[in-house]
Amino acid sequence: MFIMVNETARININNILERAIDIGQRMLVTGAEVSRVERTINFICRAYGVRHVDVMVITTSIVVTLRGEDIGVLTQMRRVPGQNFDFQRLKALNQLSREICAHPMTSDEIKKRIREIDTMEVISLKASLFYWALIAASFSAFFGGRFDDAVCAGIVGVLLRLLQYLLGQTKLNPYFALVLLSFVGGMLANSFMYFGLDIHPAAINMGNIMPVIPGLALMNSIRDMFNQETISGLIKSAEAFILSLLIATGFAFSATGTLIAFETAGWVYLLTSFVGGFCFHLLWHGHFKDAVMGAVVCMGAWGFTMLFVAMGWNEFAGYFAGAVFATIAAEILARIYKSPATIFLIIGVIAMVPGGSLYRTMFYAVAADWEKFGTQGIKTFLYAVSIAAGIVIATAIWETVKAWLMKRKKKDGISCTEECCEGKS
Repeated sequence: MFIMVNETARININNILERAIDIGQRMLVTGAEVSRVERTINFICRAYGVRHVDVMVITTSIVVTLRGEDIGVLTQMRRVPGQNFDFQRLKALNQLSREICAHPMTSDEIKKRIREIDTMEVISLKASLFYWALIAASFSAFFGGRFDDAVCAGIVGVLLRLLQYLLGQTKLNPYFALVLLSFVGGMLANSFMYFGLDIHPAAINMGNIMPVIPGLALMNSIRDMFNQETISGLIKSAEAFILSLLIATGFAFSATGTLIAFETAGWVYLLTSFVGGFCFHLLWHGHFKDAVMGAVVCMGAWGFTMLFVAMGWNEFAGYFAGAVFATIAAEILARIYKSPATIFLIIGVIAMVPGGSLYRTMFYAVAADWEKFGTQGIKTFLYAVSIAAGIVIATAIWETVKAWLMKRKKKDGISCTEECCEGKS
């Protein structure tokens, strides 16, 4: 069968496809998950009349094919650089996709808006030093450290952020730079003992491991596999698993003494999870208002985890319940603030990310305590699975309810913007 191709329409749609991939690529880099990037590209293309859109996104590349009677078959592929969370840029890209869905723009107009997003101001080094120090101090106390440990963790955090900045100016392999950073962090934690201070290096290490450990990537990779994004999940999980082990080993290899055994009080858990979540949001270039709400979700999610454990459930059920709470809260806030749910969800589960558990796992490995290494390693994996399962199940329930509500409102006319971009991309 011979198909008449409109060359002008083909060129226009090809340019729009390039802009859609520009947006999708930047969203993936700044923190959006695979499924939402696919959905955004799909709906942007459909806003221009394309009815057959095939999108495949993995952590390293994007492939999109469009088919139509007037455009024939168009395919574009884009390689994606490494992920670097930036919540303000993610929000701006989300808003741009909403506007395109509501009122399609020309390729040049979209390109201009993308350029404006690319040139947005980034977080300063001074601010990142401050936020890293507070994150390290908060999570040091969260994992059982005392006040002295938290103060020392904050000092080490400042030095590590400075070292990270300096290493970023070199051409060192990023993996090697992170391993070097973690080893230096372990040495700095031990250095306080040489001055006669009664501190616990393990508490300092667990506080500083949180800003660098790719626990979110490991958790999201399991989540992707639950969502049948198998290839993306396997690639991301392999990378995150290897990097997590290297970082945890770097911290644990230079550790001395024993793991801390202090019992963290409930109010300390809640306070430090709030402060840690708040500072993580700002470290990843988020807005102050969003940071406050994300921190509230983080504190609430950990509160649910503690509640379920107090009720006699095992801690994996507690992590599952906390993830369900964080997911539903993030989806609700996304619609209130017209923001991507991702920026609230990532912060909401940050306190549950098994950074401390992974450190304990590698601490036992370095100490050649293989029985505890195996037990702790399995627990670490099950923590990640429990969180991912909670997110997936809560998301599925939310999507089902939303689809039912959308169907009821269909007679009033639901636009592409409401369906694909309202806090979704």
